Amino acid sequence: MASKTDSPSNFEMEDVEQNAPEPNPQNDSRYITSRTSPYNVMPIEMDCPHCQNHIVSHIERVAGVLPWIIFAILAFLGIFLFIIPWCFCCVPFFLDQLLDVNHSCPACKKFLGRFNRV
Repeated sequence: MASKTDSPSNFEMEDVEQNAPEPNPQNDSRYITSRTSPYNVMPIEMDCPHCQNHIVSHIERVAGVLPWIIFAILAFLGIFLFIIPWCFCCVPFFLDQLLDVNHSCPACKKFLGRFNRV
């Protein structure tokens, strides 16, 4: 017959359980949360949150921050330093690779999201 002294007492087990740190994902540095936008430069297939239709988003390219930054740099180089002709300042507004992209629903025409270059 085994005695109580051979196995750890219930009090010792409870003490170990009480002193163990509780996992907290909010304060744990191993958890990394990232919010990436599902929107990109191409139309995406999705369910519209407004009309609940299954759609392929309609895209519209608009000037965001990046074309204005490049415009300012080109204007400075062209007007003040005479390195390039100043008329090239408007070129960033015509390059699709520099423009932001707005996504909208083709059925209900509501705005869905935006892909920002900067």
